[in-house]
Amino acid sequence: MWEARGRLRCRDDPEAFFADGVRPREARVLCAGCVYVDPCGVFALERPELVGVWGGTTTRERQALRRRPESGWPAAS
Repeated sequence: MWEARGRLRCRDDPEAFFADGVRPREARVLCAGCVYVDPCGVFALERPELVGVWGGTTTRERQALRRRPESGWPAAS
């Protein structure tokens, strides 16, 4: 994985990111403003065994992304 510089909320409060039942909106809020949101999401999309919030997405959202024919990480807006 990449070497993050600076403080990351997911490292400061892992309980919030890797808990069961996190909703999509909560996931996006948790990752809002993180400069690593895209690389984090790509990392998780390539590893189906990962659970919790990664790149502002939930486990279910990433499962749905993998099933899409144009599977891949959505471009950052």
